[in-house]
Order: sequence, then structure tokens, then C-alpha cells
Amino acid sequence: MESSKTQLQDMGFTDEQITNAINSTNSTDIEVLITYIESQTSDNPQPQQQQAGAQQFDSITKYVNEEHVAILMSEGHSKNVAEKSLLLSQNQGVEAAKQWIEEHKNDQDFEEELQIVGNGKKISPEEAAFKARELQQKLREKRRIAEEQAAFEQEKNRIASGKAMNDVRRELDEQKKKQEALKAKREREQFLKDKQEMEEQLRREKEARFGKSYAQSNQQQQQQKKYSPIELFELGIKQIKVAYPPDLIPDTAYNSLTLIQKILENILKNPQEEKFRKISLTSQAYLTKIDQVLGARNALDGLGFEENNGFYVFQSADVSNLQKAISIVQNELK
Repeated sequence: MESSKTQLQDMGFTDEQITNAINSTNSTDIEVLITYIESQTSDNPQPQQQQAGAQQFDSITKYVNEEHVAILMSEGHSKNVAEKSLLLSQNQGVEAAKQWIEEHKNDQDFEEELQIVGNGKKISPEEAAFKARELQQKLREKRRIAEEQAAFEQEKNRIASGKAMNDVRRELDEQKKKQEALKAKREREQFLKDKQEMEEQLRREKEARFGKSYAQSNQQQQQQKKYSPIELFELGIKQIKVAYPPDLIPDTAYNSLTLIQKILENILKNPQEEKFRKISLTSQAYLTKIDQVLGARNALDGLGFEENNGFYVFQSADVSNLQKAISIVQNELK
């Protein structure tokens, strides 16, 4: 009976399972007892869980030399490190343990307590060291898998968060560009309004000074010369040069004229391509080199550009004036 019980214990069955099997079968035959235990396990999963939960972990304290542990602890090492280093260096002494410590001091589980899986029975130090290493490897592998999974989830969340952040940033940039374009448009409209009021005030002052009636002045205004597109363009270009002298405001006129020349050249080279006949009202190039530069819009408006669905578009089908316009810009850039 004791022999059967010992064999079953070595196979990992609990004392409770063994005793219950012997009492229920009234037999000591090892095969009969195993069959009964397995039948009970399959019929009722709870004992299996209890069996797994009953797995014992033994301390390694009884498998190492206490004096050697004390020496290592006196040198500043923890009890866990002292016992582990002695056991895993095959209990070959303090110097061997120190060498093991030096080789493994950067291990993630360096300070963790080392245990062995057992059933409470005394085993040899060599077998204890083997079982300790086996358990340690299993724990390290489990930790490695958990860390890889955590890193994967963290990277996945980082990518998702970064994509969402980029979407938000892009949307904010688009809103900012639209607001800047709207602001620039309002400022230009206000500028034209102020200019018209100033011209009206000057006209009235001239009437008062020279005694001309408002009706006569209005009639004269209606009879004023109508400028051609190329003349309006040239007036706008000259306005840029006058408003932004290079010695006082460097680069502004040059950058604006260079962009205007490039736009006109692209249209002239590709007159049927719609993409070359327009520029976005929210683009940085349009905002800084055309819309915010005094005279640039006047020049291009006169040549036939108009705002349409978020773009500044050359609406005229006639491109005959473009070469003249390009020559005007080139002369001003000299």
C-alpha cells in the first residue's frame, strides 16, 4: 500500500486524491487507483483545478550552506541573491557564488526569490538546482511573452493615437488656412473700400477747390478712359514695385513677381490644362505672395483672374496677353 501511495505521489497526485481512491476502490493496485482518480477528474473538473492549485513551491534555503549565505549577505547582497547564487553555482562555495552574481547582476529577475516545484519531499541539492533552473526558465519565458504582448499593445495604441493626433492637427491646419484666407479677403475688401472713400473725398475736395459740380465730375468719371487687361496688369505690377522698394522691404516684390511670372508661364505652356490655370486661396504661396502684397491682386484681377470655389482662377479663354504680361514682369525683375 505504501509503495502504491509513494508512486502516485511521485506522479503528482495529491494525498487527498490517493486516499479517496484507496478507500473507494478498496484496492492498492496502481492501475486501478489511477483509473479511478482519472475518472473522478473527468467527471468533476473541480478536483483538477484543486490539483493544479495544490502545486507546491519549496524554498531553496535548505539546499544551501547557511554560513555561505551569511557571508554573502554581510557583503551587501540580499538573501534571495545569496541563496540563488550558491544553489545555481552548484554550492561550490562563496567565490563561485560571487562569480555567478557578477555574471547575472543585470538579469531582470536577479533580485527575485528562487523556488522549486516539489511535493514537500527532500531532494538532493543537484536536483534542487535543476528544478530551480527549470522553473526560472519557465518564469522568464512567461515574462518575455507578457512583455512582448505589452510592447505590441503599446505600439498599437501609439500608432492609433498618432494617427488620431495627425488627423486633428491636419483639420486644425485646414481651419487655420481657411480663417487666414477669409481674414485676408476681408482686409482686402476693407482696403478697397477705404481706397474708394479716399478717392471720393479727394474728388469732392477738387470740386470745391476748382468749382466743378458733382454732376460734372461724375460725368467726367464716366467718360474716363477704360483700361485694357494688359494695362490694368501693368499698373498693378508697378504698384508692387512702388509699394515694396527692395532697399527698404527686401524680397517681398521679388517673391511676388517671381510667383506671378511662374503662374503665367505655366498657363501659357499648358493653356488647356485646368490645374495650371488656378491656385488655391488657402495655399501659403497665394496668401503671402499675392493676397497680402499690395498690387498683386489688382494686376491679376485686371488680367482676368477671379475667385471660384476656393481657387483663384484665370477665367479668360484668351491667352494672347500672357506673353506681354510675362515680359512686363521680367522687365521689373531686372
